[in-house]
Amino acid sequence: MKQKIAVSTLGLLILAGLMFFSSTPNSGIAATDMTGDSCYTTPGATLESKVVTSDKAPMFNGIAYIAGHGGHIAIIDMRTMKSPMDVEKDRIVLTEAGSEMEGKIAGMSFEEVKKAGGTHGQALIEEKGKKVMIAGTLSGNVYKIDMATGKKQGPIQIGQKFCGTIVGPDGKVYLEDMADGNVYVMDAGTLKTVDKMPVGAAVCGIQWTKNAKKAYITDMPLGKVYVYDWTTKKKISEITSPEMTFIHQARMTPDGRYLWVSAPNEFDPGLKPGTHKSQVIVIDTTKDEIIKRIILPDSVRPHDFAFTKDGKYALLTSRSYADDSQLNIMDLKNGNIVRQVSACASCHKASGIEVKVDKGSPLLCGIEVDWSPSK
Repeated sequence: MKQKIAVSTLGLLILAGLMFFSSTPNSGIAATDMTGDSCYTTPGATLESKVVTSDKAPMFNGIAYIAGHGGHIAIIDMRTMKSPMDVEKDRIVLTEAGSEMEGKIAGMSFEEVKKAGGTHGQALIEEKGKKVMIAGTLSGNVYKIDMATGKKQGPIQIGQKFCGTIVGPDGKVYLEDMADGNVYVMDAGTLKTVDKMPVGAAVCGIQWTKNAKKAYITDMPLGKVYVYDWTTKKKISEITSPEMTFIHQARMTPDGRYLWVSAPNEFDPGLKPGTHKSQVIVIDTTKDEIIKRIILPDSVRPHDFAFTKDGKYALLTSRSYADDSQLNIMDLKNGNIVRQVSACASCHKASGIEVKVDKGSPLLCGIEVDWSPSK
């Protein structure tokens, strides 16, 4: 009798556990990956990503906004995954073209800026029930765009040369500067600077843990990730690797467990020609240690990421350094790229646009996704 009761009790516990997990929202990778089979848990310190596209590749209910050196933001409707083609409808024009490798970088002067400087990062916010975009540029200016009407405010001079734009845990907008190494904090309502943090040489991205106790800030030419105690605003450590020679932006996975750092490694230390593979550096935010390197094809040089809410796919804005830049969709179960969408060449060729900066190669930058688009 006791044995039957024990077996029945065990069965009820198992049933309850199954009911609990099936009712738990898919908020991140840990929630969706019940088997433990993912790109994070594969054996070894590295994982080689392969391009395995097919007609059955996923589409998503979202619109991707991708900044670029051309001075405009490309729009990709991920419900169709069609490349932008219409110069009127498929982009938001802010300024003239410009390159991040011109003018001042990390306090050093390089080739003179030819134009006003392209777009580099943008953030979507809600203001009085309306969707608004805050976009930073390579000239240190900021623009504010009403997404319903297209009305723009700006340019507003805030910094010198912005790389990333992100909404912080306090609701303020954070802009990372490649020229002076500062993180600028801006009030989106007043469009005024409310704080400035000197961090590194040429900072590019900032992310926070879910509890906002720590922040991670990337330094592009130094290949470092600074870890900050966000309560005291003091640096507590640095994460480095021989495989991070030239990095860009970073993003936290939906569950807050992992930080993805873009390491396209276009340059070696001292801005010498790059000799390391393009890759994604994955950092465990509990230990602040690198736990995986996802090695990418040479034609995929990532700049920024976004993740689907269920944590199953990563969206990589990537430069090819040829005649195009792309939105790459990565399946996080195996790390393979399952879809590639042209973000530049498709529109340029159809419109007869010639790229005159960056040696003729259209370079894109930050990504922001509207996961609740209007119909």
